[in-house]
Amino acid sequence: MGQSQESNTITYQEILSVKATLCELKSWHEALHFMFHFLDTKKVRTTREIEACSEIFGVVYQNFGTLLVDTEESLNKLVEST
Repeated sequence: MGQSQESNTITYQEILSVKATLCELKSWHEALHFMFHFLDTKKVRTTREIEACSEIFGVVYQNFGTLLVDTEESLNKLVEST
């Protein structure tokens, strides 16, 4: 057969990494779902509630951005290794 072919397998660690990413995405989805209650224009919000909503959004936005970058890097490594 000539040269041996390298196996294109995904390791168990890579599967666990993808599963962890999915869990994180689900948790952020839940946090964003909670934001709809704060953004309801039919209700008047106190300054404290608005600040809390702003802080939640800031945390979700930063962490979601980091998660996207990390996931893209992981995916690129998987593609390069195949």
